[in-house]
Amino acid sequence: MIVLKDVSLSLSVEEALTIGGLSRIADKIDNLGDLLDECVGLIRPAALYNYLKIERVIQEGVLVEDGKLLSSPRLAEELKCATEIAPYILTIGPDLERRVTETSHSRLLDSWILDNLGTYALRLLTRHLEERIKAEKGWEISRFSPGSTPSWELDQQEVIFSMFSKEKVQEAIGVCLTDQFVMIPKKSVSGIMGQTETVYHNCQECQKMCEYRQVPYREESPRKLPASVV
Repeated sequence: MIVLKDVSLSLSVEEALTIGGLSRIADKIDNLGDLLDECVGLIRPAALYNYLKIERVIQEGVLVEDGKLLSSPRLAEELKCATEIAPYILTIGPDLERRVTETSHSRLLDSWILDNLGTYALRLLTRHLEERIKAEKGWEISRFSPGSTPSWELDQQEVIFSMFSKEKVQEAIGVCLTDQFVMIPKKSVSGIMGQTETVYHNCQECQKMCEYRQVPYREESPRKLPASVV
């Protein structure tokens, strides 16, 4: 298990305005720089990850070492040529989340902006980890997160956490998983990264109208795997 703490992230006002709905109200925000500084002072970016060998790809999902099954036909399709995956969990910590709650009682707009900036920071942290894994493995990386799309259920968070053990995750980066498979702090992400034939993104499966969309929706279904792969 590889643990990264106090990861340095370079947040900018210009890039922040591309996240969520901030661009729509840019002309009404005169304190974005101050809120960005506040955000930087509150986040504690941390991550952990590991590399696991794929033992077998089956129709129902991907079987990795130690007998753990990542149950998703989509994963089976996208990772059919991969030999290894990188499970990961990352977070920006609880302090910004607390400030968002506190601020919401008297400065609702600032609270909303801070929450969006937290999403921005989390996205940068994910990008940082992706670039690190790409440098270590030379992969053309695709990311998959349980619960982000209908093709990989939220309860698969349990499998991700079991790859490290819940106790070690909480001790290393302060993230815990509830019985409802929700991570605390909320600004946390779990999933796997792996090498795919073509780059995949969760957004391509999602039909929702979303301010955080990063790639267009693509209407398709996972194809049936050939018998040689199953």
